[in-house]
Amino acid sequence: MTLRRRVVPGPAGRISCLWGEADSPHVPVVFVHGINGAATQWSSVIDQVTEREVLAVDLRGHGGSEPGGCYGAADYAADVSAAMSAVGITRAHLVGASFGGGVCVTLAAAEPDRVASLTIIGGALGIGAASAGSDVEAAVAALRQVGLESFFEQAAAVGFGPNTDDEMLRESVRLALGRDIAVIEAVLRAALTSDVSAAAAQTTAPARVLTGEHDRTCPPELGAALAASLQADCTVLPGLGHMAHIEDPEQIAGLLAAHLDHVERPGQAHTVRGC
Repeated sequence: MTLRRRVVPGPAGRISCLWGEADSPHVPVVFVHGINGAATQWSSVIDQVTEREVLAVDLRGHGGSEPGGCYGAADYAADVSAAMSAVGITRAHLVGASFGGGVCVTLAAAEPDRVASLTIIGGALGIGAASAGSDVEAAVAALRQVGLESFFEQAAAVGFGPNTDDEMLRESVRLALGRDIAVIEAVLRAALTSDVSAAAAQTTAPARVLTGEHDRTCPPELGAALAASLQADCTVLPGLGHMAHIEDPEQIAGLLAAHLDHVERPGQAHTVRGC
């Protein structure tokens, strides 16, 4: 599929996204990255999504999108909704990685008629809310002490599974750089203090949660808690880490296709390895 770069108006400024048109009766798929990522991280998954319109959004302050406003799950959800409207997508299957999963849950709770299903990779209800103050200040202090590049190199080393090649790590760091440190700090603070439990409790869209066996950012037990709140299946991905959609895009694309088939043709079943 050929992806076009589109820049559309958003609640806090211009939103950059990748858009692939398709003359298809199937419900489109919208992809949402995690913090310090970008829409391009979905390219290898999108390559295997055929016969559907697709949209991958650079959230505000990421990729080619302008910074501005706040950086909570509801703010990002507004960005995704605006991008969908700008390209004419009224309803979609949402796919979110890491904090992008919380963004998808938040949008599904706020605008249920626009969300056909959820697929969440490496997501959680919250990763820092229980000890928000100390964890956030420690993370921001580390960022200032070691500098952006070293900070993101350390984050990449934790975020990927044990078999990830060095080029994937370098690309992850490259995408995270090139932004003002004040924006990065604001993004980090919002993510570490976020909790989407209330939104998850309101979400009725059929969901599936995928979690890497070696995910140290949102470990399988957090994925299981998210899945339980969504009344969803939770699948552990052997050998993979937090960035499973980058580490093994073929497997993720296959699991996504199976979930969409299950949603659109409910008689079909899919195999689940529980969290």
